[in-house]
Amino acid sequence: MRKKDTLLTRLKKKKTQFDLGVHLYADLQSKNKTASRKLEELQEQIEYEDKKLQKIQILAEHNQEIYSGLEELKDIRSLPLEDAEKKALAIYQNEVKRLEILLEKYREQVVQKAINNPLIGLNEPKLIWSIKPKTFARNMRLYRYEKKEYRDAIERAKQSEIHVSLAKGINGVHVTSDGSKHYKPENTQARSSHITLDDKLIATYYLTDVPAFLTDDVLFKLATSPLPFTISMFIEPTNSQELIKKAKERLSVLELRQAERVQKGKLKDQQTEKSIEEISQFIYELVHEYEKGFVYSFYLSIEAKDKEELKLLHKELKNFTDGLELTLTKYIYGQKKAFETTLPFNEDRLQQNRILQSSAVAYLTPFVAKQIHDPKGIFLGVNRYHNSLVFVNPFTIDERNINNSNINIFGQSGMGKSVTAKLLATRLYMRNTQIIIIDPEGEYLTYAKAMGGEVVDFSRKNGINPFSISSQDHNDILDHIGVLKTFFKFFIRSQRYDGAVLDKVLVELYDKYPKVKPSFKKFLKALKGSTMYDDIAVLDNGSLQGVFNSDREIELGNDLIVFNLSPLGETEEKAPAMYLLTSLIWSLSNQVTKKKKMLFIDEAHNLLVDTDVAVFYRKLVKQARKRNMGVVSITQDIQDFLDNDLGKAIITNSETKILLKQSYATIPLMENIFPMTDEEKRQLGELEIGEIVLYRQNEHMRVDILSLPHEDRLIEMKKSN
Repeated sequence: MRKKDTLLTRLKKKKTQFDLGVHLYADLQSKNKTASRKLEELQEQIEYEDKKLQKIQILAEHNQEIYSGLEELKDIRSLPLEDAEKKALAIYQNEVKRLEILLEKYREQVVQKAINNPLIGLNEPKLIWSIKPKTFARNMRLYRYEKKEYRDAIERAKQSEIHVSLAKGINGVHVTSDGSKHYKPENTQARSSHITLDDKLIATYYLTDVPAFLTDDVLFKLATSPLPFTISMFIEPTNSQELIKKAKERLSVLELRQAERVQKGKLKDQQTEKSIEEISQFIYELVHEYEKGFVYSFYLSIEAKDKEELKLLHKELKNFTDGLELTLTKYIYGQKKAFETTLPFNEDRLQQNRILQSSAVAYLTPFVAKQIHDPKGIFLGVNRYHNSLVFVNPFTIDERNINNSNINIFGQSGMGKSVTAKLLATRLYMRNTQIIIIDPEGEYLTYAKAMGGEVVDFSRKNGINPFSISSQDHNDILDHIGVLKTFFKFFIRSQRYDGAVLDKVLVELYDKYPKVKPSFKKFLKALKGSTMYDDIAVLDNGSLQGVFNSDREIELGNDLIVFNLSPLGETEEKAPAMYLLTSLIWSLSNQVTKKKKMLFIDEAHNLLVDTDVAVFYRKLVKQARKRNMGVVSITQDIQDFLDNDLGKAIITNSETKILLKQSYATIPLMENIFPMTDEEKRQLGELEIGEIVLYRQNEHMRVDILSLPHEDRLIEMKKSN
């Protein structure tokens, strides 16, 4: 019995040891897996930090390149003047070469991204998918790291303070070669109303009040004034609730004031009542987040050689800012601190700020200006916002997301559509572009003759052969048959029209083309006996004879051609004539050549009178770039385009849109296609002759169309008799 107990005891001990070993093994396996996961996470963290280190190294190398030339500049101060100039010139030439290489390297990024974007180079991370769970889990962790850093960067940018400084003199903006001594405290002497800095007197002002209504050019007018000054601004986002609170306090004061007047038996003050309405609207916009709040500081310094000049500049500044309804106050007994605030140290030492809504801050911020400048383009006019020159190249395709060379010119009668079109035609013609103009009213005849171009008249004596086609391709012939069916439909009464019969006759006419060319006589003969014969016969021997039954074929041999439809008078033949002529020009332009062509269609709304014609017009506009052509649509009846889905498609397929003065009744209909603020809508209805709103490159701006002296005699020609 004892032996059995001993054996059983030994077995139990071995089992216990075995269980312990199993537990230890399982524990080691678990710890091993945990250690493996931590090791993987650590490796991922190392890879992530290594990427950040690489970015920092690239940035450091870039900064080293930038400042290497500056270090060399320090050594030239001890050299003789002539040697110093040569040395400086060599350094600048090397820097220009470096910038050219850098620009070429990053040309695509420079084109696609805004230079002044504080987040330039920051791209949102993307999760890389994988069918392997382990790889996907690793990618997910890395994605979370990068996503967090991306969000933090965005948040820092949103909350960061913006400091803007601008300095200008009487003769324009200038940069001194060595301005370090101007920032040394020992060179400044403070007075009550100014400071003395070396041989200059400087007085600093801060903004204390702004008008209830700001215009978009208020700061532009100040910046372009003849006064020499330095301005400094500090802009920081703030909680809109604080702005709402102050606005409500102000509203309560005004309402109490009105209530007291009523209690005394007086009438309500109209100015106070207007202020109550404005503040109420302001609070509404903040509550519904149409506006946001910003802490805004504005400082301005003027400098003079002596006290007399400083007094004179002070008077001119006050008169100028009073006209803009901006109140600037001189900072008395603190001019040194005020001057230091205007220095580019990003430090607001005065804290003379105020809370403004986002729209007001936008109007009070410099450099908020739109610009279109294509170095290879033609001169169009002057940017109304900052007087820069506007250059447009309609044939710039596949750059900056520009997909076609089409242009729209819309405006009321007498506001300068023809003048704008002639300027475009003249400048494109000088750039070796073939100009083709369809002229229903005879407005371009004298212009064409003065330019040495060709005028092709259309009348009963000078008609057109509708059966003419330059191509022998079977598909092109079938397309032209479709054009003829639509063309003849203009003259056939609907109850008599038989599309199947007409199609059969036209196909048979072109069966042996080009050996046997179709003619109007053959066409009329083939139609004999059909219900359509009498209506078509009018074109041959009736009141419309000679216009569309001629044997004359059009050619595009001249670099400037005007097709004059004015001899047709105010008749119904103009619409089908414009359609037929456009289709024939389209057929002649079928050959893909390097020669650029621009087709101007005046009174273009005539091509929307029929659905089939409008479909052809849209096709022409969409496919013109394939034939190295652009289409300029000119009309005073923009509503005809806006009321027609095909017309809207034609507008949206034009990269360049030129709007002249529009009627206020039409402007609300344009909102979906032409994005505008309420102020821009008002301005569009008040444009003067020669003023346009230009839409291009996802931008729009006001432009003053300018003609050069040698162009005046061309574009101002009156209608020919």
